[in-house]
Amino acid sequence: MLKRLLSLLLIISVGLAPLPVSAVKYKGDLEANESLTLPEQSATPANPAGGKRKLYFKDDGTPHSLDSLGNENPIAGSGYKNYLINGGFRLWQRGTGFTSNNAYGADRWKHAYGDGAGTTSRQPFAPGQTAVPGEPHYFWRHDRTAAATATNTVIRQRVESVRTLAGQTATWSFYGKCGAAKGFNLFIFQNFGTGGSPSAQVVTGPVAFNCGTSWARHQFTFNIPSIIGKTVGSNGNDFAEIVLQESGSFSTFTLDLAQVQLEKGSLATSFQVRPLGWELVLAQRYYSKTYDLETAPGSATSAGYAEGGVSGLTSGGHAIRVHWPFPSRMRTSPTITLYSLNGTSGMWTDGTNTDRAATPQRTGQMGTSVEVTVLSGGDARVGGHITADAEL
Repeated sequence: MLKRLLSLLLIISVGLAPLPVSAVKYKGDLEANESLTLPEQSATPANPAGGKRKLYFKDDGTPHSLDSLGNENPIAGSGYKNYLINGGFRLWQRGTGFTSNNAYGADRWKHAYGDGAGTTSRQPFAPGQTAVPGEPHYFWRHDRTAAATATNTVIRQRVESVRTLAGQTATWSFYGKCGAAKGFNLFIFQNFGTGGSPSAQVVTGPVAFNCGTSWARHQFTFNIPSIIGKTVGSNGNDFAEIVLQESGSFSTFTLDLAQVQLEKGSLATSFQVRPLGWELVLAQRYYSKTYDLETAPGSATSAGYAEGGVSGLTSGGHAIRVHWPFPSRMRTSPTITLYSLNGTSGMWTDGTNTDRAATPQRTGQMGTSVEVTVLSGGDARVGGHITADAEL
């Protein structure tokens, strides 16, 4: 026998201050295999009496409680429900505007234009707007300025490990709008990586997404296939991937996305807003840099640069090696790009503000070293910037 209906009502205790004893009413025992049906509400229920609370669920499946003053209190669960990183598009370590094709823009998000052309950019939400709830900071914009001629990917994110949600039901949700009504297709890919004899990629979809001209929330449920009997590659680069494609009626278009979430289950719950520091640590497993968060790589700046060396050299050229530890352990040994303080790629800057050729050395998951050869005499200190890329 199941114990009292308290098993349902106790979720009120998550994220709320302790309630008065009078707010909990027992309704008797539930027998095994019994269920409870809550009465349907067409709107927020009427305020309860003083000292009591009402429990109800919104259309998006999130539990709430209502107090006697009419305050609506979400019952916040804990944990990591959104499998996507930077679904709110707050992190743009590489910059805020891009025209390069098949490249990363917003952290963890790869954009593409097919055989057409376009611009991908960070766009701000006006403070106080209500079209997208929760006061988000930014949204992602894809402006296709030259139409493609074949089916093409617009945006994608790879989630580490093909085991992610395998054999389960998952829901992909987001807010979207377009400059003019347009249709797209959504897919989930299961890629078994490389190395050895991995199984072929499995594609679930397409699922049609019809984009209107006003912000609207969309949700799509996928039954992700099991990976029983599959072989995962030995190189540790297998992944699950969400993919949004343009297919048919190719054209120029503008697509805006916000609050993208992939979660377990058949219901799209409210978007999970994680603290920015938490989100940044998750993103830095795949990409990190010495530059300040809002400074694009290749900028001419000394803020935050890595530095090292010796003073008083009097003869010959000297190789100086500087170590930089990554802010977070990276997914794999990353690809390193170096920049001088003057913004020149492949260079670091010496004590006379002269750019010198630099090379990364002994790179691993936790850090890298930079080697620079400087001329004799004076201050032989060197410094510059580093980006580290370990994307899937």
